[in-house]
Amino acid sequence: MKTESEKKLEAALVRDVAKMGGLAVKLTSQFHRGLPDRLVLLPGGWADFVELKSTGKKPTDLQLATHGRLRAMGFGVKVIDNAVDLAGLLASYRDLIGGAEEEA
Repeated sequence: MKTESEKKLEAALVRDVAKMGGLAVKLTSQFHRGLPDRLVLLPGGWADFVELKSTGKKPTDLQLATHGRLRAMGFGVKVIDNAVDLAGLLASYRDLIGGAEEEA
């Protein structure tokens, strides 16, 4: 499997979600560490959290604890570290919104 950088995966997520008419909002907080990198908002009211990592890298213990807390509240949290998994996630988003794609 090809090694992908977190930055490259994140750029592809942002670009492709925008093509679907959605937003991939960067999450940063000085008061709550461990948040996933992006909050994906899709047409139809869908929301998902996405943690991006360079290929082979794993979330920290703090990130895993935050992911668990978000999942316990009913939110989806995906961890992506390669282009194949990202393509699968984007395909699932397309299916979710009925294949809608718009030019960004």
